[in-house]
Amino acid sequence: MTMGLEVTRTSNDRVFELLDALASLGPGPHRLRDVAAQARLGPSTAHRILAAAIRAGTVTKAQRGRYSLIRRDQGAAAQEPTVPVSLPLALSRRIRLGLAALQESTGQPVLLYVPLILDPPMRYCLAYFAPEHDELLSDAERLLATDMVFCAPLTVDAPGRLILAHMAGPTRPGGRARGGTGHTYGPSPVAGWHTLAVPLRRYGQIAGAICVTARAGWLDQHRDQTLDRLLRLTVELGDESPADGTAARPVPERR
Repeated sequence: MTMGLEVTRTSNDRVFELLDALASLGPGPHRLRDVAAQARLGPSTAHRILAAAIRAGTVTKAQRGRYSLIRRDQGAAAQEPTVPVSLPLALSRRIRLGLAALQESTGQPVLLYVPLILDPPMRYCLAYFAPEHDELLSDAERLLATDMVFCAPLTVDAPGRLILAHMAGPTRPGGRARGGTGHTYGPSPVAGWHTLAVPLRRYGQIAGAICVTARAGWLDQHRDQTLDRLLRLTVELGDESPADGTAARPVPERR
């Protein structure tokens, strides 16, 4: 079963695409028509979304109708951000195809989680790709854990804690991912299943986590190969290495 491969462009997608476009243009400020063109939106639609983003405190408007994305890490250098930093992620065709290819190569369910800055902070499944016979959701439904698979607090499982660690910043205590390699591994909310997760970073901020969830025995046996595939995909889709936050570089093939 595949969820997310054929997705109609929704109003939420347009919001993510506009914020993604504003971030890709750089610090700014930027003209409305430039932001709209980068996001492939009409000027009126872009203006409406920007107005809502200004009210939400995500975007600021400079003089003469120019816009900038507010970075939560701005301010005094010695201060830590009081609000976790994350960047909205648009589910582009490139991302969907990458996730689908990962699912096909592993034969296991693949999930893309993104953070929701709520109280408490949550992780939300933006895309889900699974084999035709989806044993993960079958077990989740039997164990009444389906909701936890798709949306849960960041502290619940490995991908949530990975996102939380990267939102907190690499220098904080407990902020390092397992083994210093930028990944986490641990039990899924569905008993008998484990999850291997790698962060997806864009424009210097955490955008989400790409995960492979499989039965514990299978993932223990194929963990190294699966991690290689995850790392290569995050390098392709992000602009930073998931290991250390530096410029992306290819992950060598395992011989």
